Amino acid sequence: MQFPAGLDIDIVSTYGQLASDGAQFLAAAALLYAIGRLIVVPATRWALSRTATNKTVASALTSGVHLLSVVFAVVIGASVAGFRGALAGSTLLAAGITLAVGLAAQDVLGNFVAGAFIVTDPDLNVGDVIAWNGMQGTVVDIDLRVTRIRTPDNERIIVPNTELATSAVTNQTSTGPVGISYQFGVSYEDDIETVQAIIENAARDLDHVSEKPAPTARVSDLASTAVILTGRIWIPNERRNRLASVRAAFIEQVQADCHAEGIDLSDTSQHELSGDIGIHDSVRPTHERTE
Repeated sequence: MQFPAGLDIDIVSTYGQLASDGAQFLAAAALLYAIGRLIVVPATRWALSRTATNKTVASALTSGVHLLSVVFAVVIGASVAGFRGALAGSTLLAAGITLAVGLAAQDVLGNFVAGAFIVTDPDLNVGDVIAWNGMQGTVVDIDLRVTRIRTPDNERIIVPNTELATSAVTNQTSTGPVGISYQFGVSYEDDIETVQAIIENAARDLDHVSEKPAPTARVSDLASTAVILTGRIWIPNERRNRLASVRAAFIEQVQADCHAEGIDLSDTSQHELSGDIGIHDSVRPTHERTE
């Protein structure tokens, strides 16, 4: 077989070299990777856990050490096996390998780049409760390729970093109080100020409800058969795990107090009752990524 001028490649010797050195390369690379995976990575994780390093940064650093151990194992294994000569000197073969790896790894590299942005973003950290693309959960781990999220059903979702980096993400965790809003429909014949007072007083009697900001009840819409009042209460961030129970108690108390005053919120033929819950923080909860 004739090759273009300047391209000196010996196919037979190249394949012979690969066959003879392959076993040595695999043995050396596997040994080095095992050392990194079983010793270096756990040691790094242990060392970071003993410091004040942010959990998000620690997770990324551990992933980086893992990646470096893979690269180190491949490079040193290739050196030990003696991959050189025609294989190392072939510009065409090197270019082909580079192109193939680049095409195969473009998504992976994209996730690495996105992971770097996520790790350095102060608005997204391990332990945050986030919502994106109709999904919701708690961030349990962020590495340079994927982000692991635990859902309210205790399922674990592995999300490519590019998905979070290119989507609108709502961070539902903040240092301030968390708000719960609920819409109540009352008849046009009912006294709005009376119903507002009932909602606000019912909220003040509940456990875990903050005094600042104070509970509110405001007219938010005028439907065809009802005036829509949005009642909003706030609970301390450390009580976030009681959102569902506080919400239920709030609705039940308002219903009972309205019934005692002759205001029947359950009469759907005359009133509209909206049951959507809105969760909001005292600081701006959303941010969009445009990288």
